[in-house]
Amino acid sequence: MITLRAEPPSVISDSPAADPVSLDTLIREVAEESVGWVNELLVTIGRASMISGLKESQIRYYEELGVLQPATTTGRTGASRLYSMGDLRRLRVLARLSTHFKAADAADIVRRNAAIIDHELPLAVAAALAQERSAVADGFFLARIISQIIAAIQAELDFPAVVPATGRIADNAPPVPQVIGLIYPGHALVSGGTPTPAEVAAVAEQLRCAPAGALVALCRPDSDGELPGWAPDLRHTTGSDTQTLLFYSAESRPITDLVGAHFAAYLPVGVPTHALLIALDMPLSDPVLAAGALQPGRSQILDRLLHLAHAIFQDFRRVTHGRGYRYRSDGFPLDLTRQSYGDMLTLIADVVFSDDPHSMAVLLVPDGLDQPSSLAILAHHGYRDDLLARATISLDGMGQGLSGRAYVSREPYVSLHVDADGHKVRYGPEEGSHVALAVPLAAAWGISPFGVLYLASRSPNQSLDSAAIYGALVIGDILSELLGRWWLTRLRRQQDAHLHRQMPEMLDWLDSLDAHGPGFARGIEAIVSLWEPINAVADDSADLDVLLALAVLDINHYRETIQARSNDPFPVYAQQHVDAAIGRVLGQDVRHGYWFGNDHVLLVLDRCDGTQASTIMQRIVEQVSDSPVQLPGRRGATDFISVCGAIKVMSYRSLRDLGCGDRDTLRRQMGAVVDLLRVRAGQPEPSTPQRHGTRWSSRSVFLVK
Repeated sequence: MITLRAEPPSVISDSPAADPVSLDTLIREVAEESVGWVNELLVTIGRASMISGLKESQIRYYEELGVLQPATTTGRTGASRLYSMGDLRRLRVLARLSTHFKAADAADIVRRNAAIIDHELPLAVAAALAQERSAVADGFFLARIISQIIAAIQAELDFPAVVPATGRIADNAPPVPQVIGLIYPGHALVSGGTPTPAEVAAVAEQLRCAPAGALVALCRPDSDGELPGWAPDLRHTTGSDTQTLLFYSAESRPITDLVGAHFAAYLPVGVPTHALLIALDMPLSDPVLAAGALQPGRSQILDRLLHLAHAIFQDFRRVTHGRGYRYRSDGFPLDLTRQSYGDMLTLIADVVFSDDPHSMAVLLVPDGLDQPSSLAILAHHGYRDDLLARATISLDGMGQGLSGRAYVSREPYVSLHVDADGHKVRYGPEEGSHVALAVPLAAAWGISPFGVLYLASRSPNQSLDSAAIYGALVIGDILSELLGRWWLTRLRRQQDAHLHRQMPEMLDWLDSLDAHGPGFARGIEAIVSLWEPINAVADDSADLDVLLALAVLDINHYRETIQARSNDPFPVYAQQHVDAAIGRVLGQDVRHGYWFGNDHVLLVLDRCDGTQASTIMQRIVEQVSDSPVQLPGRRGATDFISVCGAIKVMSYRSLRDLGCGDRDTLRRQMGAVVDLLRVRAGQPEPSTPQRHGTRWSSRSVFLVK
């Protein structure tokens, strides 16, 4: 957060015996008091003239007309006049009216509307809703856009250390700079050209100390330390714990959190006013991130996000009046969530069990929303400390205890006599509970519940009537929305990292969506590059007798086996699985495959005859079907997939003749060949399934001569 802490933090006291007072606290208290001073401050007639734009003689005349009632320095006639905020408001209105009305008419208008002018125009419902829309919607969207920008930059910094197969940073990789904040000034960093490292440092320090008008974002990353209390693994099972804090102020509020940060600059292509300062925990060798030095596609994505952020930022700061500031957060850290939900549970327990010192309220969450296996405590009120760490509810079968059953069946469960049916209440004897209720926090659209609200009391005189249970259901409906937002943010953070770290693979996947898209075009160009050297070769050259094999592989039942079962927006892992099989057979050094039509890959096998091509294809088919595919989003589930294919073998002489000396002609001819291979690959010869029921025999790969 942005603070006004002295460096180092100061402590002051009136006497040696007095309690020390934090300078932070003192400044904050005085700032809160100063809000009420505005109506107590008075200015002289000269200052009132400068502010209102009226001459001193005009001000005196309006006073004679009874529009103003200024204070005086002594309270006597002829003493110097002092004007309040209300007087200044009236004078400014009079100055604006004087261009359209006579002085007497302007004075009459002000007298009749003095109560409104002295304060502020009453806010109409429509205006209030418009401001709320702007404050919530724009701030919400802007916080998430900035969060995406941070994730994209961090993925770029992580890129050299990321293992392609897993998308994670290698254990033995050197330390990677971490983004700890952003400053978006909304203007160019320097008057022209690319800033030097010294200029980046100077501009960054100036904005850090005086960020008035700039958008500031601070990152609150995952903590490496263990959370205090119970369920230490809860963070690892429920998703990312990061948070982005957004600030904007018309005042200069020094950002002490970025003292000692190392800054880098990103300059969008052709839009210097969208320049961005990036605060890092360690320096970069080059503090200016050039678009050309980033991964392909990264700068285009960043430029689009910055353009969107810039447009929303204008509305975000427009509703900040005077010297106020705006704050927005994105993310719900686990420790803060526990504290806030704990406070809520205290109130909920008091509502359901009025004046009951033995009441308990517990919020349980699953270890994931996709095939959850257990519930753990996220927050509580009045629960036994010795049970917190081991209170885990299994979701196997019908579910364990009231909470497990409520979660699995999506229905509330109640026990009015725990001592009599204690087997129904997990940990009932240890809790010493007398009555208990479990309410699933489920959404109406049928996905897994976000959690369970468990309410119980150890008081032998306590009961749960239908009204109390129904009240708990209503409260649970509210909690389900709050907890759903918490889940959505945490799962989205995981998705953010996945999207930005796997950007190259996902761009390739997007290029393959169309049957004649960029992936298809790259495959055709690979064939054209082989044609160009032989285009002018003599007819009797032995080089023209060399054979070229074109092969197309098709993932069988792709939509049913992959897309329909995937939680990812880009199910690239099936294509990656096939690419890995191709790499094991043909080698990883040279690119052989070009994806098109979503689930088809073209292989250009140079200097390869039909027998060799068929053997290679059979090996690839076996590699694909013999190795299981990891399915992200399915809690580590694996499955087998299969491919089928078609081959076309031609000589360099035939390739040259098809081109007729013209590249465009060759592109059209080869496009037709690949299209035909795609059709035939999708119609394999009948085959008998092998082991696992998914392996295809060699007849799945057939030769087109």
